[in-house]
Amino acid sequence: MRKVYIAHPLRGERLDIAEVERNISHVTEICRRAAEEHPDVLLLSPIHAFDFVSPLGPQDWVMRQCLALLDVADELWVFGDWERSEGCRLEVEHARATGKLILFEDGRVEGGASEHWGETQWPS
Repeated sequence: MRKVYIAHPLRGERLDIAEVERNISHVTEICRRAAEEHPDVLLLSPIHAFDFVSPLGPQDWVMRQCLALLDVADELWVFGDWERSEGCRLEVEHARATGKLILFEDGRVEGGASEHWGETQWPS
C-alpha cells in the first residue's frame, strides 16, 4: 500500500484561530476525497494525527514528529498556500533532501523514484 503524506498549511501567519479552523476543514475535505478516490493509499495527515497539540503554541515537538512521519511516506502531496507556511516549507525541503516524490496541487511533480510513478491523480 502506497503511503502518502498530506501537507497543508495550518496556522497561517497571524496565528488566527478562524484561519486554523478553515485550514482544518479544507485538509479534512482533501483527505476525504483522496480516501474515496484512492482506496489503495494510506493517508498520513499530520494535521489530524497531532490535533491534540494546540496549533497556537510552540510547534518544535510537532514538527519533529511530522518529519518522522514524512520519513515513512512514499510520496508528499502538497496543498494550499504552502509557500507561506513554515511547516510546509520544511516538509517540502525534507522531502527533497530524502528523495521523495512530491506532487503539488498546481500539477508540478518533483523528484522521487516511486514504484507508483504515474499512478497518482489528484482528488477532484
